[in-house]
Amino acid sequence: MSGDATQPLLPADVLREGDRLFDATLWCLGQDVLCPEGNLLLRRGLVRHARPAGVEGQSAYSVVLPGGGRLFLWGFGALCECGEAVFVPRDGFSPRWLECAPAGPAYRACELGTGRPPATEVERREVRRRLAELAAWLAGHEEWVAREVGPDWRRACLESRRRAPLVAAEALAEAWSRLGSRIRSIDSGFNACVAPGSGAVGGHHAGTIASQR
Repeated sequence: MSGDATQPLLPADVLREGDRLFDATLWCLGQDVLCPEGNLLLRRGLVRHARPAGVEGQSAYSVVLPGGGRLFLWGFGALCECGEAVFVPRDGFSPRWLECAPAGPAYRACELGTGRPPATEVERREVRRRLAELAAWLAGHEEWVAREVGPDWRRACLESRRRAPLVAAEALAEAWSRLGSRIRSIDSGFNACVAPGSGAVGGHHAGTIASQR
């Protein structure tokens, strides 16, 4: 698949699983902001980029990725920056290649700039690398949450969503780890990022991360 640009970016089953997992996980991250024991994203070391008073949209949370680059999270999606910028919307889990990384603060998805599907095989490999990094970070976050506040918190988060969970709360980390492995297996190489970029903030969605606090 990696050598044929006419093939889908992701297998259909991976796309479906990613869509369901991502929607549930962003809901959970929004609940982590509101945790009675304190904002779990801040406790984990993420930086909050606050939305100014009177400005529509959401704040964002960012973190430096282990391999370099940065990850920005909103209730409406995630932005992975590593020289290039890839936006992953909450709805559909269909990554968008941004023509350039946002130069300044943005608080809505439409302010992130023009996005398009990856057009070349180089871009497609890069997008899959970013998706695998996102999956690895989310798996690690679920493991951290379980250690930090115990499994009952994540169970409560999923129950408050009022939808049948895709997986049990204690299985979220493993589900993201498996998904990342599937994505990495599509291409033979997986190179670490060596050119961290800078990012911005933006968006709208029920169960958001950023608009809640």
